Amino acid sequence: MPADSAINSRGIKKHRQDNRFNTHLYCGKTGLSSSHRQLSSTNVHWFEEAQLRTFVFITSLVLLAGLAFSTSAATQADEGKIKVLEAKAESQFPDGIKFSVFASSADEIDDIRVFFSKVDLQGITAYRSVDFEPGNSVVGQTVLPSGSGGDYFPPGTKIEYSFEVRDKAGAVVRTQSQEFVYQDNRFEWDTVVEDLITVYYYGEYVQDRAVVVLEAAKQNMDKMLPVLGITPTEPLRIVSYNNYRHMSSALPFRSQAVSEGLQTQGMAFSNERVLLVHGFDETVTGTVSHEFTHLLVGEAAGPAISQVPSWLNEGLAEYGNIDPTDDYDAALRYGIFTRRIKPLWYLNSFGGTPEDIIIAYGQGRSVVQFMIDSWGQERMAALFPVLQRTLDIDQALLEVYGMDQFGLDSAWREALGLEKLPSPEELENQIKEQEAADTRSEGAQPEEPAEDVDAIAETPVMPESTSDSEARPTGATDKDSAGDSSSAGCSAPASHDAPTGAGIILLLAAPFGLLAFPRLRRHWPFR
Repeated sequence: MPADSAINSRGIKKHRQDNRFNTHLYCGKTGLSSSHRQLSSTNVHWFEEAQLRTFVFITSLVLLAGLAFSTSAATQADEGKIKVLEAKAESQFPDGIKFSVFASSADEIDDIRVFFSKVDLQGITAYRSVDFEPGNSVVGQTVLPSGSGGDYFPPGTKIEYSFEVRDKAGAVVRTQSQEFVYQDNRFEWDTVVEDLITVYYYGEYVQDRAVVVLEAAKQNMDKMLPVLGITPTEPLRIVSYNNYRHMSSALPFRSQAVSEGLQTQGMAFSNERVLLVHGFDETVTGTVSHEFTHLLVGEAAGPAISQVPSWLNEGLAEYGNIDPTDDYDAALRYGIFTRRIKPLWYLNSFGGTPEDIIIAYGQGRSVVQFMIDSWGQERMAALFPVLQRTLDIDQALLEVYGMDQFGLDSAWREALGLEKLPSPEELENQIKEQEAADTRSEGAQPEEPAEDVDAIAETPVMPESTSDSEARPTGATDKDSAGDSSSAGCSAPASHDAPTGAGIILLLAAPFGLLAFPRLRRHWPFR
């Protein structure tokens, strides 16, 4: 072995010996037993693991810091040289909202989008592509349509919007979010505000009337919050028009197409948290409190608003009416007298003749009053959280009241001294049997017409099934461009002398009929 190798070998041996010696010194003793040597080895492993953990911790910190820096740098780099010089929204009433943007970049801009959402519907966002000519300096615009040109949203709707601009180099810029209230730009609007309620009005010497509207909404809120078990935190907006001619242009197209005998005195849009009202109508206090209840019911029901049947929605709205009349009570008496009271489960949505609808309002108010008088406000407040969970009105009623719509209908009829109806299954079978009998008798000449008339007179009056369009649950409305829905409000007869047919005139000759319809000027169906 070469000398230097021998020296190295001795050095290695000496180094190993020193290491063993040092190890023994670290353990505090020399000449340890096997058990002590095992403990010494364990302590070495602990020491090495501690060093490894420290190394991993420091390395992780460095990596996270680098990632944060690189992400920030990437965001800065993504913006490139894009500059957004102007971004705005403008009302194009009644056609919708026009979004406009002016942007420039060193590279050609090839894509612009506007993102928007209704402020009161958090988490639901949509976007539209902006029309423009690609280039280094561009001006673009797009219209979010309303009314006949698109899905309707009412004046007073508040949205939040921002623009996203991209160029061919891959740079991206997203503008800061802005809020915008869609207004009827035919008028210069002022506001009166208290807490969460804002009333929009226009014209000279109109502020006092706006205050009347505001007070009606406040009184309704004080009355209905305990009934519905809610504490609103988001603003509610009321747009007050000076006359029906002005307001009619702001209503949904389907509401403008009603017959000459109807006028909409107020309309609520629960998802937008907006109420349109004829502020100078003589029944404005009652109309505002009725329609404002619909906004509160929308908040109480939340995503289950489409499962709230009209009898409950309108019944609560009349319960919340701070200026009620006896019109609906008279209509209910008239409905009982003429045997036109339908089962509750047929009143998911009000349909039929105008008289049928007014009777349904009276029935809904009576049933809700019966529920609150019998079981208290607390039980009604408990109904809506259960409805949100079950999404089924019968199941929710069973859990809270111990009965479904059939049971509630029976209890209410019993309280009024009326005969109970057959169960839904039995009633449906009776209707089918009657329809089958009518089909068999078609084309047959009866030998004794008088007996047939008597047989028909003795046949129990069965409520007619509503059509699919009539049976839509209250609040189940068309989707708007942001992916959510709006629920409309109520209408009322336009005048005391609305045209009627000969059959209706005969019905009005009945004793209760004379009481029912002279003054029905309020609240047509909430749908």
